[in-house]
Amino acid sequence: MKVIRNINNNVAVCLDDNNHEVIAFGKGIGFQKAPYEIALSQIDRTYYNLEPHYITLLNELPEDILDVTNEIVRKGSAYLKMEFNTIFWFSLCDHINFAIENTKKGLVLKNPMTNEIRHFYEKEMRLGEWAVKHIGKRLSIRLPQSEAGNIAMHFINAEQQVKQASERNDIEHFVEDITDIVESGMNVIIDRDSFSYSRFVTHLKYLLKRSGSLDVPESENEKLYESVCEEFPELKRVGEKIKEYIAATLLVEPAKEEILYLMIHINRLCAREDGL
Repeated sequence: MKVIRNINNNVAVCLDDNNHEVIAFGKGIGFQKAPYEIALSQIDRTYYNLEPHYITLLNELPEDILDVTNEIVRKGSAYLKMEFNTIFWFSLCDHINFAIENTKKGLVLKNPMTNEIRHFYEKEMRLGEWAVKHIGKRLSIRLPQSEAGNIAMHFINAEQQVKQASERNDIEHFVEDITDIVESGMNVIIDRDSFSYSRFVTHLKYLLKRSGSLDVPESENEKLYESVCEEFPELKRVGEKIKEYIAATLLVEPAKEEILYLMIHINRLCAREDGL
């Protein structure tokens, strides 16, 4: 990787093998005069497509704040077994710098949520307490104990964002996979902007929320299911493929009624797409 501009001794603007600009962190990588090549083994962390205000923040924050934040994030990732996004790193870095400045001025901002955090988020609180001690050792400054709760809250919020993003990705994959099954089995191209498709997607999301009860049958609809399968063999084949997919993905075999509801949605959706 080629360093094209140094931000400080441990942070540099680089170009990767595809000539894309990237912000790289690594001990001493920004020490030489640019431009020069560095080995990937020297890099601890990289960030692509940083917005200008983050670059400004990197230039303004003291190098020791950047370093200690990097160490805390690395520790938190290992301890909580989770990777955090770029925004979290910069947000925590900015907060730590702000907390240190306030402490130097004699300002102590209390956190009224500290007891609740300690009770409901023990791991994150222990991480916050470790971070306060680590900052004290590395930067020779004693932050108030309320900062343990503040740092813990940063990790809690970041965890929730990561989980929500993961859930959204899972839902999107689930919906897209079933849509692919419908398009292939019914030989149609679905308009993903249509109201019918929006209603179909809503049903799939609701189905996901009820994943624990999909195998509960409603016997009064079984005859209707058999009738639809007999009248629409193409729908039956698609329904069976979706049933197999749901069983493999959610580890529950949906009852016939669940597949019937999907088949009704699919029939309505495809009728709008091909005029059947």
